Amino acid sequence: MLILVPIFAMMLGLIGLEPGVPGEVKTILGVFVAFILFLTVIFAIPPIVAGYGLLKHKSWARTAGIVSSIFAAISLPFGTALCVYSLWFLFGEGKNFHEAAHWSGAGRGALPNASPFGWEARGSSRARQGEYAPPPQPPNWRDE
Repeated sequence: MLILVPIFAMMLGLIGLEPGVPGEVKTILGVFVAFILFLTVIFAIPPIVAGYGLLKHKSWARTAGIVSSIFAAISLPFGTALCVYSLWFLFGEGKNFHEAAHWSGAGRGALPNASPFGWEARGSSRARQGEYAPPPQPPNWRDE
């Protein structure tokens, strides 16, 4: 769409400069360019809204992500691949990530200190880099 809209706009401009072109052709092409631009804007809004919601851990973000990924499936072939990956993430690990961030009170930006994924908050892994704790020894079954 980012390529087609400027091309059609240039064609409309070039056709407008020709003296022998009837006004109906200019009108039809103008309506067509406006329709393509309208569709581009309509299909660009859901991914932007979903991305904002996912970044801010909003409660509605997962649903918006599913809707926007289905809209992306229309754009072959890259949109379809993006749709498959987005749905795989949102119904898999992304579901757990979103629910953990939503229910732990991290809806305003940062993840909690302990998440169910074993991820740690920023800065805490730096403090533990110098520490070493040996793994626990297995039970000695030969002495029993």
